[in-house]
Amino acid sequence: MIRSVWRRPSALTAIGGFSVAIAVLSVAITASIVLLMPDPPAVRMTVADAVAALRGTNAGLARTIGRPPDGTPATLLQPVLAQAIGRPIADVRVAWLDRSTRPTRGDGVVVFSARGKGDAAGKMLWPGGTPPVGSVVIRRQGGVLPMRIVPAGMPDLLIGKVLLTLPQPAFAASVRLADGRWLTVTPQSPIFGGWRLKVLVALVASLAVLAPLVWLFARRLTRPFRALASAIDDGRDPPQAQGPRELQDAARAILHLRARLSAETDERMRMLTAVAHDLRTPLTSLKLRIEAVPEPQRARMAADADRMGAMIADVLDYARTANATRHPVQVRTMVAEVVADLPTMCLMDGPEVTAIAVEPAFRRAVENLVRNAEDYAGGGRVEVANEDDTAIVRVIDAGPGIPPGDRTRLLRPFERGDASRSRETGGVGLGLSIVQTFADLHGGTVSLGEAEGGGTIATLAVPASIR
Repeated sequence: MIRSVWRRPSALTAIGGFSVAIAVLSVAITASIVLLMPDPPAVRMTVADAVAALRGTNAGLARTIGRPPDGTPATLLQPVLAQAIGRPIADVRVAWLDRSTRPTRGDGVVVFSARGKGDAAGKMLWPGGTPPVGSVVIRRQGGVLPMRIVPAGMPDLLIGKVLLTLPQPAFAASVRLADGRWLTVTPQSPIFGGWRLKVLVALVASLAVLAPLVWLFARRLTRPFRALASAIDDGRDPPQAQGPRELQDAARAILHLRARLSAETDERMRMLTAVAHDLRTPLTSLKLRIEAVPEPQRARMAADADRMGAMIADVLDYARTANATRHPVQVRTMVAEVVADLPTMCLMDGPEVTAIAVEPAFRRAVENLVRNAEDYAGGGRVEVANEDDTAIVRVIDAGPGIPPGDRTRLLRPFERGDASRSRETGGVGLGLSIVQTFADLHGGTVSLGEAEGGGTIATLAVPASIR
């Protein structure tokens, strides 16, 4: 029986599919709004507005000088404009700007005389009844524009005055100047009007709909990456059952790399432990032979042998730190025991702090920091605090300090400062690296800085246990 192996989709498939879906949805939303949204109201103006603008009065119209306007002539409005400005009709031009809104035969201005109740046109154009007998009615068919009623017996001049103030679709009005050019006034085009307004509304609506979807998809897509980064930072194995195929491949590669590095580290530690352990036998023989050497050479050789023994002990402690069991440690009590044997160091007052750690390794790390302050600075003070659920041990001295460029280097194994190379204080260079290893294994940090007034402040921070 053949079993099919299901593979999780790749990030390329997920991102590509979502991008296509977003593009289709955006086009659909935009097209729907553009098609369903009613057209913005057309621009309306009167002949009186055009007259005011031609005379220089601000009527909200744009003024240009040049050729007469192109477009279909508004023959009904040209005599009204000519009469209003007192110019011959040959010196004026009125043209409709928009073919879709200019009056046609079926939608033009109707001027008629109401003959009475039996007048069919009067009944059709006069809502709710019949206009007065003999009156003149001026209105646009369909009721789009207001209606004007001219009393019976009014001459054509007064009818023109009614047309002067009757709102019309947008048109261009021009008058010939003395130099033969034409002064033209037209409505000012709004920036967000007509089709621009519809497109802008469609884009804003698409953004409002799609932005939350994109944000949710981005969070869903990046959640496995955040889980992977968190697992690596916390020292846990990365999750392999989450996220796209590329992320799972990366998690497996990280696991393999971690296993390979762990094997190499263990092999180096075993070699280091074996070398340090094997050095004890010849060192013991050397100490026995030193006893036969006369003074003063014997004391100096014995001191060198003791220093070699201390170096070997440092190496063994460095190699064994990662393999011990962790237990709750009373940090202040432990630090007080370490400082009690050193008269040049003092422990400042403060609260008790509990941390889950390898107690011998924690003690050795604090001893290394404290003894460095005693050996290289002549003593100092120690502070223990709990800051943001973190156990803090600060060793502050008033010595010569450490140059900023050497602070990171001295935390690496077998690195020594100039002051530690003398016969009295020289070491193998594992003191601070043991502290760094302890901090790394416990998810903490160690840093070297400059204390106020000079000297060095060494800060060891490890997570405190939460009760």
